[in-house]
Amino acid sequence: TVAALLGDAELVPITTSGDRDRAGGDKERWVKELERALLAGDVDLAVHSAKDVPSELPDGLELVGAPPREEPFDALVGAPSLLELRAGARVGTASLRRTAQLRALRDDRDVVAIRGNVDTRLLRLRDGDVDALVLAAAGLRRLGREAAIGCLLTELVPAAGQGTLVLEARAGDERAH
Repeated sequence: TVAALLGDAELVPITTSGDRDRAGGDKERWVKELERALLAGDVDLAVHSAKDVPSELPDGLELVGAPPREEPFDALVGAPSLLELRAGARVGTASLRRTAQLRALRDDRDVVAIRGNVDTRLLRLRDGDVDALVLAAAGLRRLGREAAIGCLLTELVPAAGQGTLVLEARAGDERAH
């Protein structure tokens, strides 16, 4: 559990603009509030999905570590394979990269934008809003939702950094390092 990993550390939940505003945008919307908290000294470390970290960090911050990479591939949830999805099936994803690749593989499916955290998306699948979802396999595993994976979509090219967590800290903060 997270508590066991943290030991005497305190977990500080921070809601990002990416969490609040589901509209598209750049990667900064997933990290800027965490980076502000780091720079203000409110937190000592921020944990990010590497795929969400912009290529340029704010002055005074640096990436200080990464645990071993998880599975980098996307996963199909709600069906055992892409081939078994009927023509016209509604496949939900929030990713332009996934949308383009899914349409290139088979254009007779309806790829629809679906946003929200993993639990919200799984509820939308359960409620019949979509026939299947495409989510990062690593995220599903880290959240204990591995049983939801119908198959790994090895035919899709994963996002750069997908499956990798990174730790960000203030530059020169030896305690955090």
